[in-house]
Amino acid sequence: MSIATVFEAQERIRRLAVKIVKHYRGKGPENVKVNLDGAGKATVEIKGILSNLSEILVKEGATDLVKQYWKVLQPYLEREFMQEAADAVGGPFTYSWSISHDRQGERTIIIELNKTV
Repeated sequence: MSIATVFEAQERIRRLAVKIVKHYRGKGPENVKVNLDGAGKATVEIKGILSNLSEILVKEGATDLVKQYWKVLQPYLEREFMQEAADAVGGPFTYSWSISHDRQGERTIIIELNKTV
């Protein structure tokens, strides 16, 4: 894959991540980074992903409510954006995600996309 092609793919994935977050949150994330490796794996790091309601619930110790809320929201977002995501990645894929916390309490969602054959 040429450098220009990698950059185009990273930018398509980044724009889609911003669009999904805006749809979910009503505003964009503070920062989105996309890294592609040569083996069909993309890592997307999104800072500022939680909605205002989710932030309040997490600060008040109600993370279980946020997890329940996400169980309803996740299938909805997949139905709405899965085809666009497959187009951005270049075909079918699987994904996993996790939440990381830095020292200042900033949360980052890390999504790993693995292109399937």
